[in-house]
Formats: sequence, C-alpha cells, structure tokens
Amino acid sequence: MLISTAYFGFEASDLDAWERYAGLIGLGVERSREGLFCRIDEKARRFHFVNGPADDIAWVGWDAGSQENFDHLRAHFDSLGIVTQDGDEASARLRRVDRFFHFVGPVGARHEIALGLEDAESPFVSDKVPHGFVTGDQGLGHVAFNSTDHKGDEKFMREALFAQLSDYIYQPLPDGSTMHASFLHTSPRHHSIAFAEGLGGDSKLHHFELEMNNMEDVERAYERVQAAGIAIGLTLGQHSNDRIVSFYAHTPSKFMMEVGHGGLRIDDEESWEPVIHDRISEWGHEFQPV
Repeated sequence: MLISTAYFGFEASDLDAWERYAGLIGLGVERSREGLFCRIDEKARRFHFVNGPADDIAWVGWDAGSQENFDHLRAHFDSLGIVTQDGDEASARLRRVDRFFHFVGPVGARHEIALGLEDAESPFVSDKVPHGFVTGDQGLGHVAFNSTDHKGDEKFMREALFAQLSDYIYQPLPDGSTMHASFLHTSPRHHSIAFAEGLGGDSKLHHFELEMNNMEDVERAYERVQAAGIAIGLTLGQHSNDRIVSFYAHTPSKFMMEVGHGGLRIDDEESWEPVIHDRISEWGHEFQPV
C-alpha cells in the first residue's frame, strides 16, 4: 500500500522565531490566530505550528490517498488492537483536510491518517527556492525519531503502516558507543521515517527533512542559514544510504532540520535489498558543537 508523508505538526514556544526561520529557508508562510502554517508545494498546509511549551513534534500526518486505503487502514489498525480516534472537524479544518483519524505510535508520537488534502488557492512560488521542493508521490519529506528500541519501533511501523525496510546504519561513535538506526519507506522516497538509538537529545524528534529539486538552492540555503547566525548541526555532506547531499541546521525548537538534494528513490521493491551501512555519511556531515 502506497501512503506518503502529508504534513508535520509541531508544538512550538516561539512562533515568531519559527516564522522568521521558515521564511529564511524559503517556505511559504501563513500566520493566523490558529498558529503558523507553511507550504512548499500546491498543498495548502504542509507544516503546522501551534503554540505550546513542548518544542517537539505534535503529529505526523500520512496521506491515505483514497477512501479505500483510508478504510482499509482503519480496519487494519482495529485488527491489530491499535486504538484509533477520529479527528474533530476543527482539527481537520486546521490541517486543511477532509477528515483524519489518529493513533499513538513509537516513542509516544501521534500519527494521523488523512484523506483529502486541500490545494492552496495559488501556485507555490519561492524566490529563495526557485526550483521548488521534491514532493509528489514521495510525500512531504521524512521524520527521524530518537529511539530506545529501533528494532521494536521498526516492527510497529512495518505491521501498522505496511512500511518497508530500506536499510540500517550502525555507526561507532567517538565515545565508544554505537548508533543503531532503522530506515523505512512507505512511498518511493528512500525513507519516510527513521528511528535512531544513541544520538541523544531530550526530544521525540531528532530531525525532519525537506528535499529541494536543485543543488544550488540547497547551497544557497546553507549560506543563508550561516549568515543569519543559525547553528549548523551537521555540515554539508552526503549520506551513505539515501545518497542525499544535505546539511542539518538547528531550529527554534529542540530538533534539527535537514535540507538536501538528490535522495534515492526506491521504485522496485522486488529488487531492493536492505543492507547495513557502517557509517552515516560518505563525506562531510561533520558534527558541530552547539
């Protein structure tokens, strides 16, 4: 079953800072009494920021794609004994979807299965990202969670959302420990969701990712972020598994954002063979002290 990341919701303590940050990256920004909302393509609201102290992920939205998939997933969760609840009308309006239901997944994160993502009234245009972002059948991007049981979290997502294993990264760290991470996909994007042990952090979310259509747009974003005095988490580099060339920047909340170009697609499940990589990156991606 093909489903894709549809939207990400965050509880943020400083919406003004997030508005500046999103504008700097090149997202379309909408501010209202409900919160802060951003777009990167034809969809009306891809990012939702609501005021609150958590500074962490609040929900991950998945696009069911059809009424048939929506109903099938609901029945599937029931068969697994996973408790689901309908989203109310006000919450659906905030997300600009027709309807959704939600459940609690790994690390206590809320996931939502949505139907009927609304298009915006005008095309998406960004002078900072003139070539736009990669979405379409690959969805919005990916989320990576701080985990204490990456294999257990992987098992849940494979059973619940029919996620497929992309690969693992098991990398020794300078302190003698090892980072263990599972990467999973629900669409052609190399990974829609990941779970990593050993990276530390006191938030559920380690980072979310956006992919740009053009490498020059990524390089210019990298320059803008540094010129604005925003702390870099990982320098520009290329990941070993999805081959994306990207950088990580700290955000106004407790997690980071990854911006990159050139990520792998997995279009043929039968020929794809998950492997274990022994390093996060082929080059670059040097960790920077905060």
